[in-house]
Amino acid sequence: MTATRILPVEYNIDEHFVETSSVPTKVIYLYLSLMAARPKYYFAWTLADAINNAAGFGFQGYDKNGEENWDLVSNLNIKQIEFSTSFKMFIDNWNIQTALWLKRVCYERATYSPTAQTFLLSAIWHGVYPGYYMTFFTGSLMTLAARNIRNNVRHHFLRSPELKFVYDVMTWMATQVAISYTVAPFVLLSVKPSLQFYSSWYYCLHFVCILVLLTMPARARKKRSTEKESIAPLLEKTNSEEPISEQNSHATTNNNSSQREETAWRRPSAPQ
Repeated sequence: MTATRILPVEYNIDEHFVETSSVPTKVIYLYLSLMAARPKYYFAWTLADAINNAAGFGFQGYDKNGEENWDLVSNLNIKQIEFSTSFKMFIDNWNIQTALWLKRVCYERATYSPTAQTFLLSAIWHGVYPGYYMTFFTGSLMTLAARNIRNNVRHHFLRSPELKFVYDVMTWMATQVAISYTVAPFVLLSVKPSLQFYSSWYYCLHFVCILVLLTMPARARKKRSTEKESIAPLLEKTNSEEPISEQNSHATTNNNSSQREETAWRRPSAPQ
């Protein structure tokens, strides 16, 4: 309640601030103002987690050390959000249950452009404010561009721990700026202030994303799709020639696996 009054998001589009502030000042204030807007969501979801866990809904069994897991219906991971080093990492730890639902009902079923379709459905799910659609359209571009950059650049920084640390610091800074730039219209809500904000930044990150998508190939994704295409005929042939007895044995194996998963919910017995 205090931080949002000290650092209002609307000040990012204040005429005097836009005209007189330097680029570093704009970047820092954008990051701080959007970070100050997050605790209200942290409070609501943490309280919801506590209520669900008090009712027993969050229990997910026991880990290998016999400790209880209570994150079945958790909706956020604050540490992972604030220290995200990729756009995907941020999304995976923010509004987790809704993200899982979107993945099941849209992303895994979409026949083309699953990322764009999922972001569109998310915008519709949130409501009718134009700022939501601007945020999720920008988020779709950011996600695709970040994926291409990671596939083409990250392996160059894995040669030593020092390079990996440099990569993590750079990607953390880039992710926080990209997230703040993306979600500003989500907070501003209306068309005019949202366009005013992006205009004050000259739509620079939109152009960067488009440039990345045009110049950097999604190499890993193409490789995986090629592998799937080459393996698919072999799998079809194997399945068509598979004896009925083997199919029955597979069904038995699946049943046994299900039983093992069920048993994992129980507390491991103490050592004799």
